[in-house]
Amino acid sequence: MTPKNPNRISAGRIGYFFLRTVRPALRASFAVVALLLAAGLLAGACGYNSESELQRAADAWDSGDYERSVALYEHYLEHRPDGETSLRARFKLANIYFANLHRYDRAAGHYREFLNQSGPGESDTRVVRERLAESLSELGRSYEAIAEYENITPLDQIDRRRIRLRIADLYFDQKNYSQALTEYNKITDNAAYDEVGENAYLREASIYQLERKQYQQALPIYQKLAAETTDAKVRTRALYNIDDCYTNLFQFDEAIRALREIKDPAEQAFVARRINEREQQNREAARSLAAGRTLMK
Repeated sequence: MTPKNPNRISAGRIGYFFLRTVRPALRASFAVVALLLAAGLLAGACGYNSESELQRAADAWDSGDYERSVALYEHYLEHRPDGETSLRARFKLANIYFANLHRYDRAAGHYREFLNQSGPGESDTRVVRERLAESLSELGRSYEAIAEYENITPLDQIDRRRIRLRIADLYFDQKNYSQALTEYNKITDNAAYDEVGENAYLREASIYQLERKQYQQALPIYQKLAAETTDAKVRTRALYNIDDCYTNLFQFDEAIRALREIKDPAEQAFVARRINEREQQNREAARSLAAGRTLMK
């Protein structure tokens, strides 16, 4: 019998060693390779699907399917929240919420995120800030909206007055009439009469007439409107308000004179009734005054 060589390893032991050491290592290596391949394929697929998703979102918007469009944009941004392409997608998404769906809370959130991510040279920043302000205004968050308007750099004097009008109107809506008047004055002071100024004058006069009952202060503003507006409806409205102010000041002859300046044929029946009322009030006031004088004698 041949003696056993202590350095010799049997085929069975080699197989056992392979199973216990080499094969698990190979399995692990194969698993790593498979994972890497899968990751590479998945990355390629995601890139392709992302572009396709953006196109589907744009197509849905073009067809008027705004709900599907925002769902696709939201899904895209969920996976790719950053980067230039995502910034453009966020801008489009916010605009759909703002202009098409009127979901101002969602629009405001995406406009804010756009401003957080955009750089100083971003061309759409001004549009985004103004739409953010309008969204906040629609949500009743007036003072936040005012802060956003204040951060907008006007393009020129006309743009400055337009922005100030929005700010003034927000103060008006909050019943902060003192600040609203300050803002309206910034619009009308040393400025030629125009549409922006006309809107400011109308609000300014209404504060004096309706909110503060300061009819003497409201009168010259309404008179300016009646004299300078090119809008027949604005002129008619101003003349009716002049009538109201003079009536509350017991100057009935002036009130009747204002009513007679209203030339719109559709208003003549109402104007005639109003003139009759003012003449009656004038007579009653004259009788009261005469009675008072008699008592004083």
